[in-house]
Amino acid sequence: MEEMREAAMACYANMSNEQQQLVVSFFNSIDAEGDGKVSTAEYLDFLKTKGWCQKEVPQNLFEHVDADNDGTLDFEECVTFYYLITFKRFLFCKGCGLHFVCVECHKKEKSYDLCSSCYHNKNFSHAHSSFLDNNTPLQPNQPSKREKWKRRTKKVVKFGGLLTLQLAGAGFFGSMGN
Repeated sequence: MEEMREAAMACYANMSNEQQQLVVSFFNSIDAEGDGKVSTAEYLDFLKTKGWCQKEVPQNLFEHVDADNDGTLDFEECVTFYYLITFKRFLFCKGCGLHFVCVECHKKEKSYDLCSSCYHNKNFSHAHSSFLDNNTPLQPNQPSKREKWKRRTKKVVKFGGLLTLQLAGAGFFGSMGN
C-alpha cells in the first residue's frame, strides 16, 4: 500500500492547480464535520451517497488507506483514496506483483484486482467468479483471420478472364485464376 500512497502523492504533486483543487473539494465533500479528517461514518456516508457497495469497493479499503491507523483519514490519506477510486486501483494487499483480474469487470472497462494471497484464500467478496492472473493477456475478442478477410472482401469480379477480389475501400487486388 505504501507504493500506492507514493504514487497518489506523486500524481497530486504533478497536478495542475485546478486538478489539485478538485482533490481538495473531494476531501471537503467527504469531511462533513469540517474537522480536517474523515471518520469511518463520513466515509461510509460518502460510499452510500455514491451508490457504491461492498462489491465495488473492497470492504477493508478504509483500513488500508488509514496509514497511521488512527481511525480517520487525513488529507494525504484522502489523496490516496481519491487516487484509488479515480484510477480503480483496488489492489492493495501484500502481494508480489502478480495479481488476479476479474474478467467480467475487465470486459466492462472496470477493474477489480486481487493479490495472490487474497485470491488463494478466498479473502474477497465480488459479484463475479472468473479471474485470470495479470500475465494472461486480457484482450477484447478478436475476429479470426477468416472473419477479418470476409470483412475486407467486397466481392469477387471477373476481370480480363481472371477472378479478382475487390476489397472494401480499395481497388482490385490479387488474382485467383479462372
